[in-house]
Amino acid sequence: FTRWPSWEVSQHHFNLRLFLWYLELLTVIGHDTTVIYGENATLLCQLTKTDDDLTRIIWKKKTREKPEEDAFFVIRQGGKTEQRNGLEDRVQFIGNFAEKNGSIQLLRMRLLDEGIYTCTFNLYPSGPLETDINVTVFARPAVNVRGEEPVAGSLDMNLASCFASNARPPAEVMWRLGDLNNSLRTITNHTVNPDGTVTVVSYLLGATFKHLNKKNVQCMVKHGTLKEELVLDYTINIHYPPASVVIIPDSSTHAKEFKCIVDSNPEPTSCSWTRDNTLYYEGNKLPVPKWSSDFNGLYICNASNQYGSSLGSLYVNVHTESSTICWGLFGFVSCLAVLAAVAGVIFKFKQRVWSFCNYNIQYLILNVQL
Repeated sequence: FTRWPSWEVSQHHFNLRLFLWYLELLTVIGHDTTVIYGENATLLCQLTKTDDDLTRIIWKKKTREKPEEDAFFVIRQGGKTEQRNGLEDRVQFIGNFAEKNGSIQLLRMRLLDEGIYTCTFNLYPSGPLETDINVTVFARPAVNVRGEEPVAGSLDMNLASCFASNARPPAEVMWRLGDLNNSLRTITNHTVNPDGTVTVVSYLLGATFKHLNKKNVQCMVKHGTLKEELVLDYTINIHYPPASVVIIPDSSTHAKEFKCIVDSNPEPTSCSWTRDNTLYYEGNKLPVPKWSSDFNGLYICNASNQYGSSLGSLYVNVHTESSTICWGLFGFVSCLAVLAAVAGVIFKFKQRVWSFCNYNIQYLILNVQL
């Protein structure tokens, strides 16, 4: 049994405290960082307050791809580097060995590269000194609005879908509806993808009323990788059959053609004119070959799309009692006798069409005096 002199024990404790105090003065500066998928990440690592000799700098990592810690990059005197474990040309030394700066840059970051990176300085005689750097990889969302084409008359249908796909962390998706807030509702779903990204879809739902067609709404997307909120405009698209057919002349005095104006979505796929129950002309415009009694008659414009049909009617009466040209609707005082007879013809036609086709009919009476 050997008993140490008390002064030697005190000296040993003093030296130990001095060494620990010295180690506390040594500082490795490193900063956690966040990077966007596909971009480069800079990992800063700087040793300060030491006169010890630096023998080498070692970088280690524990990532989503490989949770076990392994060394992947070694920096030696003179800035010579050695790459290990697969990163190869994706890691670059951007520091200065002589200045004890071990900073590196990781190129083309993947989601699997997220993890803890450890920067270790091997010093003589103090030994290794290290710090951990947390690297987070975000992924920008792919944003788009997918429109639907519901048919009018349904109680609850999907009108549009707003996607923020493959984002990390999940994006925030919402709709700005304006005056339609009380008419429509939204449902949002989250799906986690195999690579850890998240796809968020917000559905715009509501009854498919005809008056909603061509109403404007906006999808709003927020995410940490975006400098500002993304705004995607969308126009609601409700399909419906022709609701009305309005016939108008191209001139109020000397018309050269009449046009069928149809309220439908989509536009009519077929438009034809009949005269006295016989096909007269194809197309939405009825040309006037010549203002004479040969043009007299009842013309029916039949407009249709894949959802249904609608009719508009035009009665033309040209006579030569004066040099004045005029036309009008039912009740035009100067043509009461003619209109009474015409009204009977049209009424019978209207009744026949209503009974068998349930079509919508609009009438225009034209009376021309030459």
